[in-house]
Amino acid sequence: MMRRKPATPLAVAAAVLGLVAAAPNREDLLWQYRNLGKAFYENPATQAQAVAEFKKALDLAPNSTREALNYGLALLRAGRTEEGIAELKKAQRQDPKLPHTWFNLGIAYKKAGEMEQATAMFERMGQLVPDDAVTQYNLGVLYKLQEKPAAAMERFERAARLNPSLAAPHFQLYNAYRLAGKREEAMKQLAQFQALKKAQETSGNSEDMEWNEYAEIYDPIDPSLSAFDAAVSTPPRFTKRRIGPGVAGAKALVWSFDNDERADVLVWSSTGGRLYRGGSAPVPSPLLDSGRAFFAGDADNDGYADLCMLTGGGAELLWNRKGSLVRAPHALAEGAFAKAIWTDYDHDYDLDLLLLGGKTVLLRNQGSAGFVDRTADLPFVKGEAVDGVSFRMIPDSKSNDILITYRDRTAVLYRDRLAGKFEAVPMPLIPAGAARPLVWDWNHDGAFDLAFTAGGKLHLLANQHGLWKEQAAPAPADATFCDFNNLGVTELCGGGQVHPLIGAARKMEGLGTPLAIADFNADGRADAISADESGTWLHENATPVKNRWFSVKLDGVKNLKLGSGSEVEIKAGRRYQKKLYEGYPLQFGLRGYPLIDTVRITWPNGLIQNEPRQAAGRIAEYKEAQRLSGSCPMIYTWNGREFSFLTDALGGAPLGASSGGGYFPTDHDEYVFIPGEALQVRDGHYDLRITEELGEVTYLDHLKLIAVDHPANRAVYSNDKWKSPPYADFRLYQTGRRLGPRSARDGRGTDVLARVRSLDGVYADTFRRTMLNTAETHALEVDFGPSAPNQGAFLVLTGWVDWADGSTFLKQSQEPGKALTPPYLQVRDGKGEWRTVIEDMGIPSGKTKTIAVDLSGKFLSPSREIRIVTNLCVYWDEIFLGVQTARPRIQMTRLSAVQADLGFHGFSKPLIHPERLEPERFSYSPASATSSWNPTPGRYTRYGDVKMLIESVDDMFVIMGSGDELRVRFSAPAPPREGWKRDFLLYVDGWAKDGDANTAFSQSVEPLPFHGMTRYPYGAPQRYPEDAAHNSYRESYNTRPALRLLRSMTP
Repeated sequence: MMRRKPATPLAVAAAVLGLVAAAPNREDLLWQYRNLGKAFYENPATQAQAVAEFKKALDLAPNSTREALNYGLALLRAGRTEEGIAELKKAQRQDPKLPHTWFNLGIAYKKAGEMEQATAMFERMGQLVPDDAVTQYNLGVLYKLQEKPAAAMERFERAARLNPSLAAPHFQLYNAYRLAGKREEAMKQLAQFQALKKAQETSGNSEDMEWNEYAEIYDPIDPSLSAFDAAVSTPPRFTKRRIGPGVAGAKALVWSFDNDERADVLVWSSTGGRLYRGGSAPVPSPLLDSGRAFFAGDADNDGYADLCMLTGGGAELLWNRKGSLVRAPHALAEGAFAKAIWTDYDHDYDLDLLLLGGKTVLLRNQGSAGFVDRTADLPFVKGEAVDGVSFRMIPDSKSNDILITYRDRTAVLYRDRLAGKFEAVPMPLIPAGAARPLVWDWNHDGAFDLAFTAGGKLHLLANQHGLWKEQAAPAPADATFCDFNNLGVTELCGGGQVHPLIGAARKMEGLGTPLAIADFNADGRADAISADESGTWLHENATPVKNRWFSVKLDGVKNLKLGSGSEVEIKAGRRYQKKLYEGYPLQFGLRGYPLIDTVRITWPNGLIQNEPRQAAGRIAEYKEAQRLSGSCPMIYTWNGREFSFLTDALGGAPLGASSGGGYFPTDHDEYVFIPGEALQVRDGHYDLRITEELGEVTYLDHLKLIAVDHPANRAVYSNDKWKSPPYADFRLYQTGRRLGPRSARDGRGTDVLARVRSLDGVYADTFRRTMLNTAETHALEVDFGPSAPNQGAFLVLTGWVDWADGSTFLKQSQEPGKALTPPYLQVRDGKGEWRTVIEDMGIPSGKTKTIAVDLSGKFLSPSREIRIVTNLCVYWDEIFLGVQTARPRIQMTRLSAVQADLGFHGFSKPLIHPERLEPERFSYSPASATSSWNPTPGRYTRYGDVKMLIESVDDMFVIMGSGDELRVRFSAPAPPREGWKRDFLLYVDGWAKDGDANTAFSQSVEPLPFHGMTRYPYGAPQRYPEDAAHNSYRESYNTRPALRLLRSMTP
């Protein structure tokens, strides 16, 4: 009896992942059109798309000044000047005080040569925004053209004063002073102009005197972002309770000892440590008595944080066995250390350990193999390290940067450049002897800032796009960040007072300087821990305010179970906050907001999870959502009714993907089999869509469609598959007859015959696997019976592979016996023992595909049993033995594309099995405009006709980023003869490069691959072709910067 493909799990998965949802409401659609329009507007190659999106927004809100203005700006930038001017004038009538209309109309009239109208626009703009240098410069140009030299000179001088970094005003002043006979002043202006231009060329920054912030899309700040309200003036109040004995010189660690909803605390000094569950209940643990400092990290990823304990002799590891501490049998390292930092420096889904002291030591976590000294992996400077912290300096970068302060030199920021490479960057603003580095987005701009103690003072450093700017700290040296009133703003507490960054300090009743702050009793208010010689104290928050709160608890699946190192952002109205998750519930103050618009979680591996419309007043636990697997562009075909998902392509060409000890070799071409029923004629053509919907880059060099006609009762199979070199030459197999298996069992003897007997979507999935897409070494044994021949037989297998990413392969390579094992094929020899006859038989290169394996002469005895062994997550659906026909009857017709256009598609709706036991499926339409990642930075192929780029293998690629789509049409030849069937092969040549942290050059489109390279990444003397043809190609086609589809949540 045939088993039908179960539909229930996918339906459940869709519901769980929010994929089956009601139609978006008007406000959601409006924001979707605005955000996508803005993404297109900021990209010079997608102006037409920006117009379309902003028009949709205006149609939804026809009376909105904002929508009219943005639509007008998009029209102007798309070259539709008259329509753009009309829309801007409409917006100007609606709101005459809006500077954007005056500035952009001024530029439009100036370009059109209508000087009087342009002048009128800029004069009014100058009244509205008198300190805008670009406006003053343009007025100067207009006055100069109207032969008003004195007025022009005044405006140029004003522009130079308002923004001394602009070069253009100095050049105008050079000419003006020269004509006025002021030679000395003219030469000074010329020297300034030349110096500024040289600086701009060095930095790569260009100057546009027809562009300023008012030429940007209008995205106004909500007026609800007002100054502090009355709640701010309420002094925090605490109930003080003694929880333990006195401690002199105490320090504290907030962590999750038992992984519940309450934070725990460990208080220590030079005499040892004491643990308090929930910040109050003592937990006896004699092992803590010998420690001098403690640092928490889940070393074995069991969901319970372990402890690195520093002693007088070195560093030890205390395992946390579900709430019971156990000393590891071996010390981590010997020496005098001041601090330990847990961080995943090599991005392999486990925490490594950095020990700071006179000699800094880096210990790599190698799972069951323990910790191994890898100090040489980082470019540590000489110096006595005293403190440090790990964080992500640049948002959306996947990096784990490490800041280290030194006793005898200024601090150093070790920038994570991914793929195991770090760069030591001096931090001169953090002096020698600095301590207590704190990471906090204290200015609420979406980038983590720093605070530290030095010279008896607290210092603040603002992170401004990777540049650091010092700001005065209105608090004593021992202060720390807090929000006792649930205001949702950053304050500092210390010395018995709360210090807002702006405004007067307030006294804290019942609390001096806290050692630690967290919500220890899970009531939604931050409590504090302090210690002195008289006792250790819990200060429970009793502040009489009614502000709301929200707490986040994370549950990692592919990432670390405790979610440590994740970034959590929330937005309520225009209130925005971002915090670093450290393995225990993270609290946010909300003022009076009853609802959070969006909770955004950026997991350590860079994937983003949005949780919209979350109710306040609770601890919300978020489990890491299922993610798409693989690293390949997707193929959709016209099936006579719609475009339907077929499979993916280029799975055998993972550019720069880590294999653990190196990089995977790439097989850059593939023959993708397309069943005839999946590709039907449409208006005399065959239509296909190739989309890039994952966090990766596709380099597509050549495409052709091959019509494969054959007798309907003689199926055809390709030998194309993923395997290690040497790669087999292309070959087609044709069945004369097929033999199904008589029995099929897994390595434990479980009967799986029903799972592999027919093509029904029921897979042989009885092996053990992890959520990292790794599996135990497992076997599948299949017997075809004595009638199977030894010559002319080939194995046909249909299935799919749930690939692990490169970082997982790196992790596996560090543990004995867990390195990647591609499937090898065994048969019985004359003694009945298994013998390997094919070392690497290959696997499907991605989603559901069929492969053929030649077994001619491979059987070593009368037995026709085979055994397939691997530790990859390979799921077989159907397996049979084909017997080749004596004379294959196949007619192949090669078809070249008659049309190939690149454009924006978006992201198809996926259906993902909750336990990943089925391949993902996708619905082509409707597509979402946003995803969980932005395209990789770099330049992509411009939208439009790209037919020339796919006509031959020439290293001139269609470079596609996330959201892109290649629409291809082929002329359909005459139908096959009667009794014959037509299937297809799509020949695809190219590569795909994913965004995994251990993939070479994962964060950039460049360097481009080429067919002559011996490996990727390649080194000198190899390089991408630089002849005239290839240079022209890059200049003409690769002109589109990466879209910004996923935008910052900051106001």
